[in-house]
Amino acid sequence: MQGWSLTRRQFLQFVGATAVVSPGHRANASWLVSRSSRHPTVTTPLLDGVGLESVRVSQEDSLVVPDGFEAEVLIRQGDRLNRSGDRYGDHNDYLAMIVDGRNAGWVWVNHEGVTLPVVTGAWKPPLTEQQAADCLRNMGGSAIRIARAADHRWRPVLPHRRNFRLNGLDSILEMTGPAASSSWVHGARWVTGSTSNCGGGVTPWGSVCSGEENFQDIWGDPEMGDRPLVPMPDALRRPAEHFGYIVEVDLEKRRFFKHTALGRFSHENIAFQLTLDGRLAAYMGDDRDKQCLYKFISREQYRAAAGTKNRQLLTDGTLFVANMARGLWVALDPAVQPVLRREGFDAARVAVQTRTASSLCGGTPLPRPEDVEVHPETGDVYVALTSWERERREHGEKYFGEMAGALGRLREVNGDAGAREFEWDIFVAGSRESGLAWPDNLTWADPDHLLVTTDYVQKATPIENSPQAISGNNHLLLIPTVGPRAGQPIRFAVAPRGAEFCSPCLTPDRGELWVNVQHPGDNSPGPESWTSHWPDGGDALPRSAMVALRRVAG
Repeated sequence: MQGWSLTRRQFLQFVGATAVVSPGHRANASWLVSRSSRHPTVTTPLLDGVGLESVRVSQEDSLVVPDGFEAEVLIRQGDRLNRSGDRYGDHNDYLAMIVDGRNAGWVWVNHEGVTLPVVTGAWKPPLTEQQAADCLRNMGGSAIRIARAADHRWRPVLPHRRNFRLNGLDSILEMTGPAASSSWVHGARWVTGSTSNCGGGVTPWGSVCSGEENFQDIWGDPEMGDRPLVPMPDALRRPAEHFGYIVEVDLEKRRFFKHTALGRFSHENIAFQLTLDGRLAAYMGDDRDKQCLYKFISREQYRAAAGTKNRQLLTDGTLFVANMARGLWVALDPAVQPVLRREGFDAARVAVQTRTASSLCGGTPLPRPEDVEVHPETGDVYVALTSWERERREHGEKYFGEMAGALGRLREVNGDAGAREFEWDIFVAGSRESGLAWPDNLTWADPDHLLVTTDYVQKATPIENSPQAISGNNHLLLIPTVGPRAGQPIRFAVAPRGAEFCSPCLTPDRGELWVNVQHPGDNSPGPESWTSHWPDGGDALPRSAMVALRRVAG
């Protein structure tokens, strides 16, 4: 295993918790790390002495936290990032911290979509060119400097000359991998804009990955026959094939890459692991009903000393799709799949029409496989299966699937991320009894506890038997994975009306939990009937915002 300088356990601890990225750098990806009896060296002041009783169910327009905790809004949609006029985007989703000194670093935030009336004043399309430009400008991502203040708390530095934006309007990104410059992307090597940015991940070399998810809502998608829900005016239209990728962000050099080798679909996030022979593996879910789970394995080995040169690992390798019935990873490689060759697929077409290739090769349709995370010790892969959309079709739009969803668990043969075979089971099923409904983001509290956010539809008046009627507003759950309470969700916090929690992340001192609150007031009936005015209250428009949860002083 020449060149592999990390043990498998060290690598998993790196991609999940505070760990060395490169000389002078440390990463704290979206993980909540708490004290575990089996891991006494890991301490989390935020959670010391906290009981494991659920907070109350709430349908109020407020952020509910456990007794002895408080929440502070750190930054909200529209806040100024730098003197150049860049502003914090809307629908903040994934966030990750990368510390480049004892008291300074970065926080990266994805911006998935927009609340139209907040950003444009319009409640529905069509949009003027200026309104559409405002929408695209509010998507993408924000890179924000963070620093430790005099009170020892970490805070965003606003404004700051190094803060910058990735957006859907005018950012320029380089396409890499087999589809770059091919006819399948209309000959493009450089493309404009990144939109629908949902979950993400931190690479072993310290850059950030951002997943372009429901791109079809803006650009449509010829492969799936999708028409856009919010069409762009002619002047702003772009090929749908330029969207739907994992975007890598080099924070220091402000460079952006769309890695086509990782496939084109509704990317929720990306989770890294090493194979036993030292290559880089990346797990990804396609957040769409009846779509698949994927794994990418690089051709070459990961070498820690190579730093950002390891980026090439994401441009050359093999993309696999999971066949759950057979427990097999199926290579989406025309060289070994006659069915792909017969249908006219080369590597470039696989990279762009990934869903079609997966269907041809026997990929198993799943109920919206969203966030995928690797257990920091065992290497097991946990998958959020959000819900079958068929629940709506069978019961009509007035029914949203009682407590639908599940947490799946995949175990590679011999614990090797490079294996072609795996075992699969359901760890927690959504139900009234379990208290789990429509799981979305996953992250590890510690090796014994999984943190889960929910994302189910909410209405101004809860619908009978819907998750909202049963469990109130969307919330943040802590689920033990071992012991007498294994698989029993504990409600840790509740979001305001219409909102969902996204991507909880612990500060480097583990004294605060930062979490995004996305789209409060979603599905409000009209301008006189907002269901939320969070975070400012009164008659203020609702705004997505990042908050810090902490213990009350004293």
